[in-house]
Amino acid sequence: MRLALFTIVCALALAGCQTTGSTSNDAAVDAETSHSDRLVKLAGDIESRGEHDTAIALYARAAAMPEASVAALVKAGDAYLRSGYVDEAMAQYKAALVKSPNDGQAMLGLGSALIESGDLNAGMRALSEAAPIVNTSRAYNRLGVAQTMAGLTQDAQSTFTTALKLEPDDLDLQTNMALAAALEGNASVALPIAHRVAASGKAQLRHKNNIVIVYGLLGNDDYVKSSPPTGLSSKEIASLLARCREIRAKGSIKAKAAALGSMAA
Repeated sequence: MRLALFTIVCALALAGCQTTGSTSNDAAVDAETSHSDRLVKLAGDIESRGEHDTAIALYARAAAMPEASVAALVKAGDAYLRSGYVDEAMAQYKAALVKSPNDGQAMLGLGSALIESGDLNAGMRALSEAAPIVNTSRAYNRLGVAQTMAGLTQDAQSTFTTALKLEPDDLDLQTNMALAAALEGNASVALPIAHRVAASGKAQLRHKNNIVIVYGLLGNDDYVKSSPPTGLSSKEIASLLARCREIRAKGSIKAKAAALGSMAA
């Protein structure tokens, strides 16, 4: 991997030398920035082919350049987070925020990394600030999931409602909304969504799995058994419902949310 990376970097360096004809500081800065951007693009291409370790090395090199853009730092952080390197991801997001304190993508990434590290409250604070700036369904979904994990089901439903205004047909958002409502026993919100997702021809196994959990959290075991979703075995459904019965026995919404998070993990 090191040999391949050395060859790639050398080739890019030679290409940069061929296109730089000025010795001015501005030209040097432009060349450095361009080099960083080219490395980020190359890293993305390599990652898309499944060569994650090589891609991360390229992202890290691009981010380490003095004139690396905020976008390069965020992309490096995202790559680290996808590969499970949480501390390294946080370092990149924080470096991006030093350059641009109000960058929504950097805050979004940092919030996700903080949650992965186990600091749910700090992660929610970052996501709460990032979501309105980024203003995408994905950003609001991350915040809503974090709020659900913390047992803040009312806040989570409000967040998912905002996300669904941006992407009303997104089945992940719909199932997450139903889960948040089911955790607090709000059948009037959860059940219509569950029925709609279950009837959708686009529902994938993860959606069906979560809908079984929604029914289970509401105590509708018999309904699931009488109309089991296609693709899940009887044993899988029985196991999900048994776990849901354990969650229902918890004393508080927060305790139920923690148990649901453990179940998801």
